[in-house]
Amino acid sequence: MYDLKYEKKFKTELNIPDFFNRYSNLLNSEKINIIIIKNEFDQSTFRYRAYNVIQTMKDNKKYNVNCFLYEELNELYSILDKFDLVILQRAFWSFEIESFVTILKENNIKVIFDMDDLIYSPRYVPEYLNNVGRYNEDFLNLFFSYSKRLELMAQMCDGFIVTTENLSNYIKKDFNKPVWIFHNYLNLEQEKVSEKIIELKKGSYSNEKFLIGYFSGSPSHKRDLEIAESALLKLMDKYDDIYLKIVGFMEFSKELQKLKDDGRILISDLVSFEELQYEIGKVDLNIVPLQKYKFNACKSELKYFEASIVNTLTLATDIVVYQNCIEDGVDGFLTDESSWFEKIEYIYLNYQNLQDTVDNARNKCLKEYGSKLQENSLEKMYDEIFDTLI
Repeated sequence: MYDLKYEKKFKTELNIPDFFNRYSNLLNSEKINIIIIKNEFDQSTFRYRAYNVIQTMKDNKKYNVNCFLYEELNELYSILDKFDLVILQRAFWSFEIESFVTILKENNIKVIFDMDDLIYSPRYVPEYLNNVGRYNEDFLNLFFSYSKRLELMAQMCDGFIVTTENLSNYIKKDFNKPVWIFHNYLNLEQEKVSEKIIELKKGSYSNEKFLIGYFSGSPSHKRDLEIAESALLKLMDKYDDIYLKIVGFMEFSKELQKLKDDGRILISDLVSFEELQYEIGKVDLNIVPLQKYKFNACKSELKYFEASIVNTLTLATDIVVYQNCIEDGVDGFLTDESSWFEKIEYIYLNYQNLQDTVDNARNKCLKEYGSKLQENSLEKMYDEIFDTLI
């Protein structure tokens, strides 16, 4: 494990200009304007699908990418002539957004739906809930309502941007409209803080604990963790120096709860995305256990590149997206459901000899998921959208 301390307290809010500055940016733009609409500027999907994109395209000579909230739409009607393309980022139905999209269409402005999960239709909710294992009425009503509101807005759009090939296949089948794939990637803040973390790691290693990290701590991921649970229990019983670190909150089985009570499972609250890089950097191994079902099969590889950028090894379930980004034993590790014990034990026993794997993973991460490296790909995608739809 690595003893890392935050250099400063990071903000939990994203660095989004105020409305006046965003409005002025659009009003005064002489470029082709792409406007992303979202219900809130959150640190999860909005950060990866909008904030990072705006940051990457900030100095692009051809396209100006901007963002606005539902609550700001009324202020935009007077400058619709500045709109060239609108992207609804995981936008769910409301009277306001439906009215806005209707006006856009009347003005021949094309609308794209950006989606990063297989949760855009009620037909996929039962399998999701079965795998999550939560069935109370409030939870059922929440997800069926949410997915239907997503579907209503998706149906109004002219095309889609998605994160993975699998998700693209579902959307093509369900909507029969053009789909473009653009994967998630790092932002400049993540890259900057990760460089600092790597420097700090050089003098902070301790072999007192071998720390395994799980960074999807929430009740909805309980059954994902269960895939690796028996292996973790066996390993922690066999080796006294193996500990488990979870960031977030999790409902534990009786066996894991005992380990938590004994101090073998360490819990940290949810943190800002910069602080999360520190938490990932502290551990020896990042694990990504996933059930093999439709929802997980459409998830992106962000758990891999968030770890690789801070020189932390990843062991992931061998679903397609991780098969496509990890070469087992070369720049990370893959496992099927039956081999978690053997794979973790191998990494534990050979940890000091795996520096090449660590280096390969970081090099791949910088090459494929770096912020500024995405500009040409984004420009090419926007070119294709305009060529296809306009």
